Amino acid sequence: MDAGGEVCSGMPGMASGSSSVSSGNRLPTLRDVALAAGVSRSAAARVLLGTGGEHVRVSEETQARIRAAAARLGYAPNRLAQQLRGASSRTLGVIVGSENVRVMAERVFALEQAAAARGYRLLVGRVPGPQIAETGKIAADDPLAGYVADFAGRGVESVLCLFDLAPGRDAWAKAAFGRFRKVVFHGRAAWRGGLAVKTDTAAAIRAAVDHVIARGKKRPALALWNAARDELMEVRRAAFAEALAAHGLPAAAVRVWDAGSESVTPDPATMDRGVEALVGTGRADAILASNDIWAVRFIQTLKAKGLRVPEDVAVIGHDDLDIGSVIEPPLTTINPNHEAYAEAALALLLRVAEKNRPVIPASRKVIMVAPRLMVRGSS
Repeated sequence: MDAGGEVCSGMPGMASGSSSVSSGNRLPTLRDVALAAGVSRSAAARVLLGTGGEHVRVSEETQARIRAAAARLGYAPNRLAQQLRGASSRTLGVIVGSENVRVMAERVFALEQAAAARGYRLLVGRVPGPQIAETGKIAADDPLAGYVADFAGRGVESVLCLFDLAPGRDAWAKAAFGRFRKVVFHGRAAWRGGLAVKTDTAAAIRAAVDHVIARGKKRPALALWNAARDELMEVRRAAFAEALAAHGLPAAAVRVWDAGSESVTPDPATMDRGVEALVGTGRADAILASNDIWAVRFIQTLKAKGLRVPEDVAVIGHDDLDIGSVIEPPLTTINPNHEAYAEAALALLLRVAEKNRPVIPASRKVIMVAPRLMVRGSS
C-alpha cells in the first residue's frame, strides 16, 4: 500500500491538511509535516529522512505534497537526534591540500553537487602539508590528524583525501588517520588494500601527442616541473616518451624541459628560458604545458617573439581553467573530467561508509577516471 494514502487523523478537531505548529517559537517536527501533508509519519520520514527502505512506498504526487508542506513549515531534520538513534549523519568529509587549489576547488564543487543529489552534505578542511616531528612521529598539532578527529566526532560517514600523496606522506597519512579507515584517497591509497580515485594522466598525455601529430607537428615537447620528485610529472614524462615511440619517433626526439621546483612561477625570465630550451634549441613545434597557467604564459611569450600559435608552435594546457578562454587563440587543454571523478569518489565513499558493507573486489578498489582533450584554437 502506498504510504502516502494513509491519512493521519492528528489531534482532535484538526483537519488533515493543517499544521500543528503554533505561532510560537517551537520548531516544526516530522509529525507536523505529516499532519500538514495529510500523510502518515512513515511516509513523511521516507521522503524527508530516507528511512523505511522499500517497505514504505510514496507516489511522486505525495512526495511533492510532503516536500511542499515541509518548506511551508520551515522543517529541517534534526541530524543530531537521528545520529543518537543510530541513523546516518549523511555527512561526508573532504580534506584538500594546498597545491593546485583552482583545480581542487572545481573538483570539490562537482563532488558537492553529486553528494547533494543523494542527500549528503560535505565538511571540508585544508591541510598545508605534513608536520612530522624529528622523532619521525606525527606532530601534536598536525592539521590532518586534527581534521580526522573533528570529522569523527561529528559523525562523518567517510572521508575523501583530495591531495597527492607525495613520497614520504604515506606514513603521515597512516598516523593521522589512526584507526579511522573509511577513507578514499586521491591518486593512490596510503595503505595496502585502500581505496582511491585517480585520473588517467598517461592517457591524457597520449591523447595530446596523438592530436598534435595528427595536426602535422613533428617535434612535440613536454614542459614539467620538479619531475625528479613529483610522481605525477614522472608519469607524464613516461607517457610522453611512450606516445612518441608509438608514432615511430626515436628516444632522441623526446624534448622535455623541467622548470625546477613547483614553486617556480611562470615569470617572463622563466618563460624566456623555457621557450629558448624547447623552441630555440630544441626546435619544438608543439608544447604540452604542465598546466593552463603555464600554457597561457607560453602563448604570450611565443607571440612576443614573433612566433605564431598554432602555425609555428602549438600549445596544449592541462586542467581546463577559465583562463584558457580569454587568451588568443583559445587554449586547447586537457579537461580532468571533474564530474566523472566526483561520481567515482562518491560511489566509493558511500560504499566504505556502509555498516555491513560487502568486501570490495581488488579490481574495484582503485577507479580510473578518463580525462577529455578539449580541442580549441591553440593547436
